[in-house]
Amino acid sequence: MKRLALLFTVGALWLLLAAVPVLADGGPHVASINNGSLGISADSCAGCHRAHTAQTENLTISDAPDMCLACHGAASTGATTDVEDGIQYAVATGGTRGSAVLGALRGGGFVNARIASADTYRLSYLAGGAVRNLSKVPVLATGESVTSTHMDIASPSEAIVWGNGASSTGAGGTTTLNCTNCHNPHGNGQYRILNPIPAMDGGTATASKADASVDDAPLPSPGDVRNYTVIQVKGTEGTASSFLLYASQVAGTYSSTAGDYFHRKVPWNGTSSSASMWDAPNGKPSSFDNQIDAWCLNCHTRYAQGSNNTADPIYTHQHVVDGTGHGLACTTCHVAHGSNAQMTGTYSRDFPWPGNAAPASGDSRLLKIDNRGTCQACHDPTGTVTAGDTEGPIPTPFLP
Repeated sequence: MKRLALLFTVGALWLLLAAVPVLADGGPHVASINNGSLGISADSCAGCHRAHTAQTENLTISDAPDMCLACHGAASTGATTDVEDGIQYAVATGGTRGSAVLGALRGGGFVNARIASADTYRLSYLAGGAVRNLSKVPVLATGESVTSTHMDIASPSEAIVWGNGASSTGAGGTTTLNCTNCHNPHGNGQYRILNPIPAMDGGTATASKADASVDDAPLPSPGDVRNYTVIQVKGTEGTASSFLLYASQVAGTYSSTAGDYFHRKVPWNGTSSSASMWDAPNGKPSSFDNQIDAWCLNCHTRYAQGSNNTADPIYTHQHVVDGTGHGLACTTCHVAHGSNAQMTGTYSRDFPWPGNAAPASGDSRLLKIDNRGTCQACHDPTGTVTAGDTEGPIPTPFLP
């Protein structure tokens, strides 16, 4: 019955949205067509809402995530981004989803992902008299089943928000996570239409309610859509072409397996001062990392308490992530939707959750590299790596 309801929703949305052009950052999810600036008689509301025959308390024709998957699901043709399989398609005539795959989504996928987690390549180089490591996590040609997700799209249910709230809450508060907890379906001019303050649905978890806006890139030309993939090329900040931001620049230029999931630098193997040390999918390398850290810390509040918080029995010491540029961005190590990384090693497979909340086995915790390769991608625990050393299979293509 649920599958039948979803098919009905897809059909209803298709009839209503077929004539909507692909504008800016995604069809109907644009603030300028939903806030009255294009005229009070705009009809975009009717694509999702009903005044009298709605099926949800928000007056929508179905609940999220089914509502969202009607366009962004694997079986849909309404949006170029398929969040279930973690890929972006080219734009077809009329502004709907085409058949050609542009590349892998930065956030992975909720059901399948194309993260080449077993094929990480590490390059060591000399910088300021010290040996440092650069790594690239390539893209798979076909997706693999995820081993961890930010939410279960098949059946969203109450789960722990790790590191949320005071230490008295244990490992963290609980909530039911859905698409609209993080994203504003009406559009708001923010990166990935992220809510500046993420919401919580029930449970005991609460967001910090600190405004954590993430700047967006300039709008693309009419008829084009944003590039949501891991394909990224460095340019000059502040211009529309500063990074490879739009889908038209991907089509015919790079293969669908191009890109780097680790995206610590752009280009990933840049060792000179001209290489940006900041990830910048919005074209703004001087601000993105700090902004996305602050956004994640709105829910995972205790991760911002420093690396020596003796008042917290669980999160006393941790890798520094504080939204001020003193640590790498959360998205350097983790994807937002789902990862297919394999945790099969003796010490990576079986482990207790923080606070011994529950035993877990094989969960990749949204990391991008198998086992503890995420640590090895940057660190040399043995002190034996020298400049020029490489580790792992050479990625093809080598760039971007």
